[in-house]
Amino acid sequence: MVPLMKCGHTANAVDQDNNPVCVICNCCEIARTNSAMKELLIRRKARCFECGRIEDSNLNLAFFEYKPLSDYDSYYCGCYGWD
Repeated sequence: MVPLMKCGHTANAVDQDNNPVCVICNCCEIARTNSAMKELLIRRKARCFECGRIEDSNLNLAFFEYKPLSDYDSYYCGCYGWD
């Protein structure tokens, strides 16, 4: 499981020292450990930001973003491809 960064996204890359980073927001600060996030995501849903598909929130969803003030977290399901 990848860590959640302070920006709200899961880490989607690593820096030159192999530390997790979010290249979307240029964020390098980890917000929460995986075990702490697992508890927060219980019973939460994530909606694909392109097509609206809904899944159980999970840090392993592509481009996952935790949105605690929203009804849904955000992710990308691959509906428009991966290239």
